[in-house]
Amino acid sequence: MSFAIPDLELNFNNVRNELPWELFDVINDTINKTSVVCPEYVIGNHFTSNSQMSLADFGFFFTFRNGKTLQSDIENYMSNFKMGIDPFSKQYLSKQRMFIKPEYFKSLNRNFLCNIDYSINNPSFKTYKGFFLLGCDGSDEKLPDFPQIREEFNIHNTPRYTKPCMGKFSSIQDVLNGFLLDGILGNYKEGELPLMQENLSNVENMICPEKSIFIFDRNYNAMELYARIIEMNSYFVVRLKNEFYKKERSKITSNDSPIQLELTSDRLKKFHNPDLKEKYSQMWTIDLRIVTITLKNGKTETLLTNLPQEIMTIDNLEYIYGKRWGIETNYNTLKNRFYIENYSSKKRIGIEQDLYSKFLIFNIFNYLKLAFNMLILMDKYLQCIYEEYRVDQANLIRNINDHLPFIVLSPVAELRKSKLNLFYKSCM
Repeated sequence: MSFAIPDLELNFNNVRNELPWELFDVINDTINKTSVVCPEYVIGNHFTSNSQMSLADFGFFFTFRNGKTLQSDIENYMSNFKMGIDPFSKQYLSKQRMFIKPEYFKSLNRNFLCNIDYSINNPSFKTYKGFFLLGCDGSDEKLPDFPQIREEFNIHNTPRYTKPCMGKFSSIQDVLNGFLLDGILGNYKEGELPLMQENLSNVENMICPEKSIFIFDRNYNAMELYARIIEMNSYFVVRLKNEFYKKERSKITSNDSPIQLELTSDRLKKFHNPDLKEKYSQMWTIDLRIVTITLKNGKTETLLTNLPQEIMTIDNLEYIYGKRWGIETNYNTLKNRFYIENYSSKKRIGIEQDLYSKFLIFNIFNYLKLAFNMLILMDKYLQCIYEEYRVDQANLIRNINDHLPFIVLSPVAELRKSKLNLFYKSCM
């Protein structure tokens, strides 16, 4: 199911009147079908047919909870979508959620992207010269300061210093379409590179590696990372620190040149993957390309890539690296619009559930943003208005919070239809 331009043109009379149900049916189908109980997601023998709350109920609840208080979220969910059933207590939810593996919520997100046909061949999604641009980054994540949280995230104070209660969040995001493909919450002192290696493994089957470009900042200057992406038959662009690879860079005489990075014993010692280490121990160099770009302020930046000149020019590489800023914008939206730091648990498993459950609603937002932008474009085109208009993101988020749960979950057909019409009219 997609909202590609040809499909919209075929049904153009309906585009101006209502939003297709299929955009919302996929949300319902994703959560219900992913929630078939299996050991992959559930700890022990829980969430059977006799349970007060099914696994799907927990999926819907955490996806749509607005993060005010856990008790008010429970009351709203039960009164609006579980009418006739006595509300469960906060204690019941806190106990039952301990039997749900956080991976369940990441699976909801992966399956949603699969169900909307997120792929390089779908013309609904933006690419650059036929490539997805995937921003990769790590950031500090503020955690609730409780003794068990500190213990589980390995945060230990010293006699002279109280360490902040923080975790490390590592993610890969599509910077053109806004989608968060994978995120991992690690310990505060955990290295960014090992977390990113895990991110890469998690997204490899979600993308077409040959048509994807991973974009990194200066914290990811690591030969094992380059080797990992090369072995995926994929591409990368990384900004170099000034002090890295000085010997090899001293031989470079142009702003766009091949470069051979020596696989010295010291560099190979930093490889953690035994298969990669064994393979690259038999090689002398990693052959890449180094380019220098001049910024508007006159300063220069050096980029390292495995993209050949015939595929991407220097100007193309400058554009690609500039798009990495999209991951900063996305994180700001996650933090300040979807409140990913509003946690409802004092245990690590609950913290991870709260965080990972935001992935799905964030990607629903980005999918609806793409859909509404297309609908608005078509609507203006019919009116012979050729200026570019976009959906108001703040308004879209408000409508997602106010109307989307009813459109997806309400047992009352008329209410669902009414909410859908309100949603459409408000965003158009």
